[in-house]
Formats: sequence, structure tokens, C-alpha cells
Amino acid sequence: MKTSYSSGPHRATVDSMMTPMIDVVFLLLIFFLSTSSFQKPENSLPSSVASSPKDAQQGDAPGKDPQEVLTDLSDVVIRIQATTSTSGEKTIGYSINGESIESFMSLSRRLANLVNVRADVPLIIDPEDNVPAGEAIRVYDSARAAGSVAVFLVAR
Repeated sequence: MKTSYSSGPHRATVDSMMTPMIDVVFLLLIFFLSTSSFQKPENSLPSSVASSPKDAQQGDAPGKDPQEVLTDLSDVVIRIQATTSTSGEKTIGYSINGESIESFMSLSRRLANLVNVRADVPLIIDPEDNVPAGEAIRVYDSARAAGSVAVFLVAR
């Protein structure tokens, strides 16, 4: 049912007046959907000034070794070093936030414990220049297998 608002030969119907408005509404809807950000709000992202829970600061987390509890979960930097011995044998060393790790298995265990505490903590893998790319990928795969959702690789 069409309703006219004016009389005479230049009558406009409700349908013809609503069509441009519907078009504008849909264009605005598409604009706002395409420009909105689907990322986490910036204030919920971890930062270097974020305070740690009291349990993590004191190392009193139940069921965990105090050495395995990291107090700062803003960024976790995993450094990979390659050293060559006098006999020419190349050994790979790991560290998490400056703390030396004995082996790759210990590193994998620490990453699994860390992801159990908080899965979205950013893990930054920083290999030295002389470290083989395969070793960096191995650490990356271990972090992803542990369940981490934010693993980054430093490139120089």
C-alpha cells in the first residue's frame, strides 16, 4: 500500500522516499563493520608496567617449582645462542628472560608451564646470527605445540 504525501502530478510515495535512506543505512553499516578493529583493546594487552599477581611475585604458586614461575608475564624473550667449542662442536644454548636453560626439553617444559598460566603471553624468540634457522623453527614449533597463541620471531 503506497501512501502519497502530496497531491497533483508530482506525488511522491513512501516507497520511493525510503529507498535512498535504506541504501545509506546499509552503506554506513558496511563502513563501520569494515573499519572496526577485531583485535584486543590496547588497554587489555600486556605491558612492561603491568603489575604481577602477589602469588607470582612471591613465588608461592601452588604445585609449581618456584624457579619455574615467571614474575613478569608482559613479554617472554627466548634467546637462542650457538657456541663452538675448541674441538669444533657446535652447541645450542637457551635462556628465558635472561635465565639460562639447560636443554631443549627443559625449555619445552618451561614453555608448557608458562602457557598453562597464561596462553596469550607474547613469546619472543630471539636467535643469534650464527644460530641455524632450523633451531629457531624448532623452538617456535615447541611454543605453538605448548598452546601459545602469540609467538614472534625476531628478524635482523
